[in-house]
Amino acid sequence: MEPVAKAVRRSSYLDEIEEPPPMWPGVEIPSEAARGVVYRVQHVVGEGAMSVAYYALRAGPEGETPVVVKVLRPWFVRKGGATAELIVTKEAVALGRLNEHVPPTPFVVRLLDAGTYQGELTTGEEVGLPWLALEYVHGGAEGTTLAERVGHSLRDTGFAFDPARAAHAVQCLATGLSAVHDVGVIHRDLKPDNVLCCGFGEDEIFKIADFGVARPAGFSGTFGGTALGTLGYAAPELTAYEQQILGPPSDIFSLAAVVFYLLTGEEYFDVLNPGQALAAMCSTARRSVRDGRWLSPELRASDAACRSIDFALAAATSHALSKRPQRADALAAMVVPWLRDVRPVGAVGGGSALRRDKLREEEELTGVARWAWTTVRGPGSEEAPRVVRSAAWDGDGRCMVATSAGLSFWDGSAWVEVDTRGLPNPEGVRLTRRIGAGRWLVVADDATFATYTPEGLGELRHLGAMHMRFALLSGDLDGLALLVGEAEGEPPTLCTLSDRRWLKPIPLRGVAVVTALARVEATRWLVVGRGKDGRGYVAMVAPLEGEVRSLAVPSVRAFLACAGQHELRMGLAAGAEGAALWLRGGAMVTEQVEAGADVSAVGVDAVGRGWAAGAGKIWRHREAAVGAATGSLQQPGRWSCVWQDESFTAPVVSLFTDLGIVIAMAADGGIIEGRALR
Repeated sequence: MEPVAKAVRRSSYLDEIEEPPPMWPGVEIPSEAARGVVYRVQHVVGEGAMSVAYYALRAGPEGETPVVVKVLRPWFVRKGGATAELIVTKEAVALGRLNEHVPPTPFVVRLLDAGTYQGELTTGEEVGLPWLALEYVHGGAEGTTLAERVGHSLRDTGFAFDPARAAHAVQCLATGLSAVHDVGVIHRDLKPDNVLCCGFGEDEIFKIADFGVARPAGFSGTFGGTALGTLGYAAPELTAYEQQILGPPSDIFSLAAVVFYLLTGEEYFDVLNPGQALAAMCSTARRSVRDGRWLSPELRASDAACRSIDFALAAATSHALSKRPQRADALAAMVVPWLRDVRPVGAVGGGSALRRDKLREEEELTGVARWAWTTVRGPGSEEAPRVVRSAAWDGDGRCMVATSAGLSFWDGSAWVEVDTRGLPNPEGVRLTRRIGAGRWLVVADDATFATYTPEGLGELRHLGAMHMRFALLSGDLDGLALLVGEAEGEPPTLCTLSDRRWLKPIPLRGVAVVTALARVEATRWLVVGRGKDGRGYVAMVAPLEGEVRSLAVPSVRAFLACAGQHELRMGLAAGAEGAALWLRGGAMVTEQVEAGADVSAVGVDAVGRGWAAGAGKIWRHREAAVGAATGSLQQPGRWSCVWQDESFTAPVVSLFTDLGIVIAMAADGGIIEGRALR
């Protein structure tokens, strides 16, 4: 029988309450905090016992942003009265504290706004309904919730999460849960359906969502004497009807059950009613991960890892609160190292390569899907940075940006200033780079490297011996990275860091400027720009061998952008007059995006589909039939314009490309977002 993930939706009897959604498409909710901003309700995206979630557009003078608006149900407001509104207010204040960090944590769905909607329901009743505006998470091809992504993995690979992916997911969730606890909130309903996901591979992010039954730490475990939470995931103190004081261990119990699920595709406590749940949780017997039919072969083959993970999950789900880990990161420390230490067994497993192949097949079928485009920030908006120098995107579409005015952070709905205190030369920052979920590298003049996390400025390193400023970087500073250095009166110089040591610099004589570089294989980079002869320049660079091989390319005045997927051995370069070329596995194919159009930014998504952008235009690539069928590049594909707006006169300088979502940033800070309508 084909494995199918079980839907994780069992909850208390309150889920059986039937009541029409409190709003309808077309309702506009005015913001009580931001002048001129309204939330335009589009359609329902989820319904719970106490609230309804709507997809909405946050519309303001600068543009529109997709959001989720959660509105309390009328019955809940009637029953709770002022208490219900107070709870929402406390939650909003507590979660709002997470936004004080720049960058904010990416592992918790971000609170954007809150208020009370005063209006008439479809029943004719006048009522004030508390609401929250939250970050909208675009799940992409593999699903939006953790339950959907585990199910997708089962269908495509035959197994639940492989160890590396599981380690990343556990680390994301533990970090997010710790951040929530640090601001004094207990979630109370952590389960696979309340974990939202976005991105693929190294860009994948897992976010804790749905704080509908969350309470400030120290509140009792019930609402009006009613037990809440989801059977099989809620800790025993949450399913009890007596008043109890809550703390982080209640959520850590649920986190352990979620960890078992993402490893096995099955529930840790497979129970049907509160009596069964309480009996199972009070028992000392616990399932082993090896009891799961869909445990990955790599993990099943490691006896030490399985036994250690079993021990950690059993401790975290102890009936006695004092025996559980008291912090979420403590549970992660007991699980993640074992997962990261597991080595692949043969070619079998649920790795990203197999998932990528399956997604590529699906993408070929849905590549003609209609796209909806939104102007998130109009060109030259007052809040936008002056001139964008470098932009680094996280997997959820947020971005650290180096500008002519310093560092700025795009949080998905607004520009936020970054605290640069402690940075030796803030004005000299020309380069940003994402180095992990919620982590950025910032590079300033004189080889100054700094990391930024939700805790602010982190490690500060000065890698001396290179007295130049760096304009471009690609790769891993702790492994192999290639940088482009600039010095007065000297040609652009390729500088290689291998295990944090500088290799011999490679000056690019005959080159006037390097505009972009991208990793296209494990140890090879594509470098593009303009030669001193006034013609476009493209080269393949193997820095460990000190080799620079110029490629024969169309005669245009410059190549302006390039992108790559080194796992696919693929690269894309483009530039003036619409010239473009693809590299894959050593083969090169020349194309034209659009005659006479200058292409200033390109992107390659997780399955290898190409995107290009210029001033006021975005194009999408579709391979020729032969290339799509064989995975080769034997003949050119075609490009089609999918978005156009003449008011965007500044060139697009950065593209975020994921499956089903594309975000373009112009040099003046204008932002356009596209989403596939499937």
